[in-house]
Amino acid sequence: MKHRRGFSFVEIMLVVGLLGLFASLVIPGLASARLPIETPVEHALEADLRQARTEAIARARPVVVVLARNGSGWWIASETNPGEAIDGTVRTFGRGALSELEGVSITTTFDDGAAIAAASEAGDVVLARFDATGARDNATVGLSVRDGRGAVAAKWTLPPGRTRFAK
Repeated sequence: MKHRRGFSFVEIMLVVGLLGLFASLVIPGLASARLPIETPVEHALEADLRQARTEAIARARPVVVVLARNGSGWWIASETNPGEAIDGTVRTFGRGALSELEGVSITTTFDDGAAIAAASEAGDVVLARFDATGARDNATVGLSVRDGRGAVAAKWTLPPGRTRFAK
């Protein structure tokens, strides 16, 4: 009689247990891996620039994208009242889609390197203006994203008339 070689039930259960232990140690580490800071910020800001263009066309009135004075977030507003966000357009670091980016901030400059002039009494800054036809202003805007320690994590340029960044 020939003996067939195989695995016993105990051996199979031991291997399954070891694989489970390994997975329980590795998978949480993979799940907590995050994208670099610049990726979600870039995607969200570009999407909001496109939304601002659409809002300007839909409302047939100029619309602006406004950066909070302290760089903690941005929103879309009517040009006549830049301090008051259009419903559902406020983005804040540490909340919503940007919840993992607590302490991140954005700073900005115009073509000549000077700080952008305030758009409201609060000192908020207009990043981009879209007229009623959806055309963007001709300003070149430089943006820097800083992490929670204040180190520059990314830099972009928003070319005149565009809604996508150049790196």
